[in-house]
Amino acid sequence: MSGGEGRVQRRPGRRVSPIRREQTGDDPHPIKLSDAQEDFRVAQARRASVLLDSPGFSAVIVATNGTMARMHTVHPATFVAFKRWLAGQPDRDPLKRRRDVLQADAVQVLLEQYLPPG
Repeated sequence: MSGGEGRVQRRPGRRVSPIRREQTGDDPHPIKLSDAQEDFRVAQARRASVLLDSPGFSAVIVATNGTMARMHTVHPATFVAFKRWLAGQPDRDPLKRRRDVLQADAVQVLLEQYLPPG
């Protein structure tokens, strides 16, 4: 796993940007996750508290090699709403906006097909 510009990269083309809610009071920013010099930093994100405070969601995932694991994340409906909000921000990079919309659309389809409302 390598870091760079606040991102974690497990494989080429697969990056994750760890986020946190916006700073309040005397919170340190940015947060380092360890004392290691090469450690990455967690970036503040507007409205990240929406994701961090959302209901949890847990599902078993299966890798292409058959390995299974339990993934804990935000509820997919919260993710969709956040990504749609993010894509609508006028100062958002146009390429990121397009990606946000595609991600929201993909998760919305999964929600409708596999997690229909009650």
